[in-house]
Amino acid sequence: MEQKKTLALFDFDKTVTDRDSFLPFMFFSFGYFRIICLIILFLPHALLCFAGFMSRKKFKENFLKLTIKGWTKEKFHATAQDFYRQKLKNYLRQTALDEIKKHLENGADVSLVSASPEDWLWPFTEEVGINLIGTRLEIKNDRYTGNIVGGNCRREEKVNRVKEVYDLEKYSDIYAYGDSKGDKEMLEMSNHPNFRTFD
Repeated sequence: MEQKKTLALFDFDKTVTDRDSFLPFMFFSFGYFRIICLIILFLPHALLCFAGFMSRKKFKENFLKLTIKGWTKEKFHATAQDFYRQKLKNYLRQTALDEIKKHLENGADVSLVSASPEDWLWPFTEEVGINLIGTRLEIKNDRYTGNIVGGNCRREEKVNRVKEVYDLEKYSDIYAYGDSKGDKEMLEMSNHPNFRTFD
């Protein structure tokens, strides 16, 4: 009989990091003035989203279409590397990194599962040697459209995406780490839920 393994799933923003990465990436890529102007412009959209009249996915797509739309894969790749080296590494929680390292040393399969786009998370997962599951951005003719492929990777979509990658029947222990209601379903799926463990 095949011995069952361990799976460890980590949310990223405010779990592995001490803050959300969306606005820092935008500030880094476009400057404070432009992004603050966009935030002011998007206040009505934010109110609609908060009130439930606009989905988070649609809100995020609208913002992305005014920022990264038209970027090539090469430009995003280079910007993500610079952002990680210059900014994102400073936001990482050492306690979370230690937990990831512990799981890897114990032979677990480890994955980041985030609502943030994979396109600026990959330098982190590549460096620490774990799998990446995040929101996927659409590329057509080698350029980003600003659209999201599939669902925004939060709540039940996190579970759906994990099941696309892993056969959960092969795991006797599933650890999940999260900090918000966006991680609720992923935490409930595990038999070792960890809520705000690294705060």
